[in-house]
Amino acid sequence: MKRLIATAALATLVASPAFAQSYQYNPNEGPYVGAGLGYIEHQANLADYAGSAVSNVDVDDSDTGYKLFVGYQFNPNFAIEASYLDLGDAEASYRYRGEPGNAELSVDGFGFALVGKLPIQSGFSVYGKLGMIAWDADFTDNYFNGAQRTTGSYGEDGTDPFYGIGAEYEVERILMRAEFERYDISDSGEDFEIDLISASIGYRF
Repeated sequence: MKRLIATAALATLVASPAFAQSYQYNPNEGPYVGAGLGYIEHQANLADYAGSAVSNVDVDDSDTGYKLFVGYQFNPNFAIEASYLDLGDAEASYRYRGEPGNAELSVDGFGFALVGKLPIQSGFSVYGKLGMIAWDADFTDNYFNGAQRTTGSYGEDGTDPFYGIGAEYEVERILMRAEFERYDISDSGEDFEIDLISASIGYRF
């Protein structure tokens, strides 16, 4: 549902002539929207989530993630940005009392950040961002308990900080970005990090 709401909201902004016409284009200020795709790495220990009776844990902590974002540039050096983020899945296979099992952790959320930019030349700039993410995490666990297969799942949510650095190039209202972001997640007393390295494309109104 969150993904549907976020996608519909951003599509409405892009498609709305009234929104686009209410601003006169200025490369140093104004609204923009975009989307990005990238490499996710989870720093969570899924063996801890699966329990202490597991062995032979094999973790796949990388995945593909994406984000949708909308922002407003106030001047050449300052912007605010809101985003929806799918931070991918981390998976683990293991043995529980000698029987095979698997676990999966998935995270998504909404972010809000302050962006500080340093223009270099000819549409090229570097930037840093600092913000908060309101995240949802879903954990599922599937294993044999004796002769019976047991499936468990639960969800957690919270609000935690994130930061990022990146480079941006703008030409003819088109924004192109390369970016690194780190999300510091705290769940049930356990802290872990999620890294996102992404490439994005956007449009400035």
